[in-house]
Amino acid sequence: GQWRGAEGEEERILSRMRVKKLPMILALHLKRFKYMEQLHRYTKLSHQVVFSLELSLFSTSGDVVKMDRMYDLVAEVVHCGSGPNPRHCITIVKSRGFGLWFDDDIVEKRDAQAIEELYGPASDISKNSESGYIYIYIF
Repeated sequence: GQWRGAEGEEERILSRMRVKKLPMILALHLKRFKYMEQLHRYTKLSHQVVFSLELSLFSTSGDVVKMDRMYDLVAEVVHCGSGPNPRHCITIVKSRGFGLWFDDDIVEKRDAQAIEELYGPASDISKNSESGYIYIYIF
């Protein structure tokens, strides 16, 4: 992914983790809030983090590499708003070529590409405060 630092410079971030046994359901959770000492409060990290609709992982056990698993992105939990309070989230679930948006007691059918629109704003001047922070993949 990419990260935009405090000075506005972009950095490419790579993360590596070793997993012995891959789960059937994989949940990836982004840290979207950071305590800012100078403000004495938490602020939202709204930078864009692009997640793949498919994720290929492999399991390692010692020196033996086991078969790859292809995961499909099936749901995204999105935080709405500019700060941690008030907390309001929506969930988007992919279903047969379209997306189901769950917002409290309202369920809407939307284009499946809507998940990609909520990765976070592409620039600092974006007014979009909706940012995905939990991504659910299924094997």
